[in-house]
Amino acid sequence: MHIQPSILLNKLAQLTMNSTIYSTRDRSIRIMNNFLDVLSQWTRTFPYDFRNTDMITQLEETLKKINSYEPTLQSATHHIKKKLLSKLKALENYEEYIRQLNTKALNNHTHMALITDIINECPTPILFAQQLTHIELDRLKPIGAEELIQYYIMKLSLEEAQAHPTRASNNEARASNNKSLEIVHDKKLTFCLETYVQWFNRLTSFVTTEIVKHTQKRLRIRLISYFIDAAYECFCLHNFNSMFGIIGGLNMQPVKRLKRTWEKIESNKLEQLEQYMNVSKNFANYRLIFKSAKEEAEKYGWTVDKIVIPFTSLVLQDVYFIKTHSKDNTVSGGINLKKYDSMAKFISEEFVQCKQSKCSFERNDVIINYITTSPTFNENSLMLASFECEPPATSNEKEKWTMLQ
Repeated sequence: MHIQPSILLNKLAQLTMNSTIYSTRDRSIRIMNNFLDVLSQWTRTFPYDFRNTDMITQLEETLKKINSYEPTLQSATHHIKKKLLSKLKALENYEEYIRQLNTKALNNHTHMALITDIINECPTPILFAQQLTHIELDRLKPIGAEELIQYYIMKLSLEEAQAHPTRASNNEARASNNKSLEIVHDKKLTFCLETYVQWFNRLTSFVTTEIVKHTQKRLRIRLISYFIDAAYECFCLHNFNSMFGIIGGLNMQPVKRLKRTWEKIESNKLEQLEQYMNVSKNFANYRLIFKSAKEEAEKYGWTVDKIVIPFTSLVLQDVYFIKTHSKDNTVSGGINLKKYDSMAKFISEEFVQCKQSKCSFERNDVIINYITTSPTFNENSLMLASFECEPPATSNEKEKWTMLQ
């Protein structure tokens, strides 16, 4: 975070090779083994640092030098490179899958998509919750730990630009600022975290759209009840991200305002779930149940179906809090290692560990395709559809309806 990865790799490689010049062969091998341990940990933990032509070339040249100096280390160097390339290839495949999915979603504006609904495609809430869990894990696992760090770097940069708009609008100043950032941070080459955030937003819009596209009250009642049950099943599976997404969709204004529809809904289960969304005491209720779920998964060694999928927006909020509420440097001018140790520990325990989650229930690609590609309404279309379901009742709603027409 205080040095560009390519510069760090170069410095470590030079230091390693220089340390072997006046050392005995045994000591040189120990030094190189230590360096390979660092590289192995680096490529496993932050593989996307190497999604860069310069970095991968530099790594290959370094490994070749080690092989040339000490042929007995070829097995270790080959293993490091093989594992890294495998992870980078998996990332490429995932990104291509997301591109195809997004293209399909953009072109999926058929009449049939507007008259069918999730219950036609997926008859039970538990099946829906299971398929959501597959989708969550598909998107959670490719996210690199470094992306959470890059997230707040970009956020702080954006806040700086918003706080000083005249400075941000100056091309020379902006170019200078970008250049200074590049000195410390390599260009961001992965967007798995952004894809995951987009998925959460899509799920929220999907739930709202599925409800308000039906003008028949009995269908809306059926769908709201279905989604409440699905959110509860997500809770039971410890798929907290989908639980929050579904409840978020139910609480969006186009659905929340449908008073005549909600009169027929049994809301006890929803009220029980909403206590975990309560922001009081910094989501204390959610944090307690999340901690309990994670401890259970750890107890059983993250075996199959010991699933924990965190509410990712809160994870990002916590990372940002750690960054902004303690100084980067100590009073003496050194790096505040305690701060970065806290951040690393938090990301590892609250996020990275959860990527070990595995599920045994069957994957249904037809249902997943419907959830991820069926059209969703934009904000204005959602409100118009809501007014078609139940006409505007207040002066504010009537004003909004007039404006949208």
